Amino acid sequence: MGTMSVNKMSRLFWLGRYYERVATTLSYLWRWYDRMIDGAPIDYADFCSALEIPCAYESAEEFMRAYVFDRDNPESLRAAADAMLGNGMVLRETIGSRTLAYLELAVNALESGRDSVNPTLPLQRAIDCIMAFRGSYDDCIDDENVRNIIKCGAGVERLSLYLRLGWRTEAVSSELAKLSKRMNRTSLVPSPEALRLLLTAPAEIPPDDRAAVLEAAETLFRL
Repeated sequence: MGTMSVNKMSRLFWLGRYYERVATTLSYLWRWYDRMIDGAPIDYADFCSALEIPCAYESAEEFMRAYVFDRDNPESLRAAADAMLGNGMVLRETIGSRTLAYLELAVNALESGRDSVNPTLPLQRAIDCIMAFRGSYDDCIDDENVRNIIKCGAGVERLSLYLRLGWRTEAVSSELAKLSKRMNRTSLVPSPEALRLLLTAPAEIPPDDRAAVLEAAETLFRL
């Protein structure tokens, strides 16, 4: 495993976090579009509280527009997508232009949905492009260290979202197992305390214990 600068490891790790944030959160919010069409309420205030972001939205419609599409909102998915693409562009020589192109397509898909009456199709394209990016970097990047640093970032983000939202909690133990295997194939140095807590977490994490596991996941790598 060759030497890699801390800056490059950080870029790779946060590339993984940002792409997973966009893809997983869009998947979570997907059902809300149908509920809004049917006139049912959505719990956007609780969602903001769970993610520890300001709830500066006056309606569900404003939330779904500004949180998903407003690039000037630092908490938005569009801002996360721009950060994803920014890291990808800096890492162009590492991940390759072909792989980078899928990130560009994902951002373009988000942009095309901003003024759409029914944005579900462009949002699905954005998810599809991110899934294509995952497949491309897994297939095209020969350096296992590079691939697994990106995957560790994605794994931490997925755990964070599942635990914060109380969503897909049955998958947390398998995500922890995958993260443990991947970090051992990287040059990342985990926090011993956080790693110990994650490795000893029960298969089914009780709601009262989720905050401790979340903190351990968020502090596992100091990048």
